Amino acid sequence: MTTLRRKALIDSLWYVLPLAVGVLLNAVVRPAMAERLDGEMIRRGASVRGPDTWWTFDAATRAAHPWQTGFLEMSHGAVALVTLAVIAVLFVWRWFARP
Repeated sequence: MTTLRRKALIDSLWYVLPLAVGVLLNAVVRPAMAERLDGEMIRRGASVRGPDTWWTFDAATRAAHPWQTGFLEMSHGAVALVTLAVIAVLFVWRWFARP
């Protein structure tokens, strides 16, 4: 039988892990992928959270790596929005699936 503290920790991991994955994607994985594919970084906007970032590629790279370039041409903000949507779906699912 799990204690109340352990249950709270397990419940919070349902929301913290997707958030960590989204942050790692934007901070580490996407810049490394773009560097390997020789993408040009585009930064637009100047808000409190910083500029929005994405990459563009030439036609030959897009043809050779369509999935990777499509993923990298999404902005950091779009990746963050998808991450928050996943967390919201998990929250609703856990809310109604809880006995």
